Amino acid sequence: MPDPDAFLNPSPIAPPTTETSVVVDQEEDGEGDLQASYDGELSIEKGDRSLSEFLRWYEDGDLIVDPEWQRNYVWSVRQASKLIESFLLNIPVPVIYLARTADNKFEVIDGLQRLTSAINFLKNKLRLRHLTILDHLNGKHFRDLDSSDQRKLRNSIMRSFELSKHNSADMHFVVFERLNTGGTRLNEMEIRNCLFRGTLNEKVKELARDRDFRQCVNETTLETRMKDRSLVLRFLAFYERTHFKCRKGMKKFLNEFMEVYRNPTEEKLREFEDKFRHCIKASLTVFGRHAFRLKSDITGSQRSLGEWSSRSNSAIFQCVATSFADYTMPTITKHSDQIYEEYLDLIHTDKQWVDFVRRATGTFERLDYVFETWQKRLRSLLRDDTPMEPRAFSKKLKEELFSQDATCRLCGNAISLIDDAVVDHDEHYWRGGKTVPENARLAHRYCNLARGGR
Repeated sequence: MPDPDAFLNPSPIAPPTTETSVVVDQEEDGEGDLQASYDGELSIEKGDRSLSEFLRWYEDGDLIVDPEWQRNYVWSVRQASKLIESFLLNIPVPVIYLARTADNKFEVIDGLQRLTSAINFLKNKLRLRHLTILDHLNGKHFRDLDSSDQRKLRNSIMRSFELSKHNSADMHFVVFERLNTGGTRLNEMEIRNCLFRGTLNEKVKELARDRDFRQCVNETTLETRMKDRSLVLRFLAFYERTHFKCRKGMKKFLNEFMEVYRNPTEEKLREFEDKFRHCIKASLTVFGRHAFRLKSDITGSQRSLGEWSSRSNSAIFQCVATSFADYTMPTITKHSDQIYEEYLDLIHTDKQWVDFVRRATGTFERLDYVFETWQKRLRSLLRDDTPMEPRAFSKKLKEELFSQDATCRLCGNAISLIDDAVVDHDEHYWRGGKTVPENARLAHRYCNLARGGR
């Protein structure tokens, strides 16, 4: 975001050429993955436009100055008043950056606060305050100015650099990032919310309010910086395109998805919604309010030993949530206890998987390992859903045994947390041992693994 008082110390204005070329270099993707490749050069046309022209664009719907991103309009009356004073004093103000859309409208990439302030004043929605040079104008609306000042303001020039509609959305994304250097920087989801407006973006916003989703992720600050929408977007992208298409970095993967599906068919939107709600319902059924997390003893946090993390993990979310897409709710509900135990086993025994979801997961090799490892375990549980004698004990039995006597029957030591325990077959299953309470005993997860029960 630009400095609110930037117009008092304006950036140098580019020389009056008709076109400027900016070469964008490659750099590490901000979402922790491979370098994204962007094609060629970015052509930017220069325009010297009057405030009255910007006002006309706005009133005709050709200038989009109020996108949901960029914190909406946050300037104080003092800041906006000083901008108007600068125009009246012929003090140069910084250039603004616009992106021309396919239908020849203009989206604001940089300069939202300045444009909104100028338009508000011209529309008599702002009364000047706190002026120190033209202090005789304090308290006045535009309609209260004398005709010469009104005319001067309407004809005041604000220079703009306008990105061609022929540039890719990736290039617009890069420009926005490079300009977004002051104040509280916009994150990548906030930028996407600006650049990829359409019915998909509206659907993402709607699904982020899903009750099951909010219960499942269970974070008090979920809406902060659009984290909720970022998770929804990740789900839809990985569901639709699969992780095999994410070979050039997470940022490019998500940008391409939003560009391609910016305005999908109604049928596709319904499919996205149905699959999202189904998979989130399944996740809530299996994991409750602690889904998509690691444990404190695994992450090394200062929380009580063995507690679930207070924050969800986006790498786990995109993998686990989408994995339920091909299974029915009756199947998932029937095997919910086994799926839960399988996940506990995974995070306690596969250090590589945990490392890959905790640290930069954008490289395809890491992403592939995370998805394939979990999906293989899930398939092994759900591939044959025909009625048969169960191989795993129920969660209810585990809770009963733990409440009766939380002692490991293999090492004799106390089991501190129920998630550190497994219900073990006293007589091995592969030796004919039945999955019945009479053949059940409580054991540490690690002791059970050492016994060779798997």
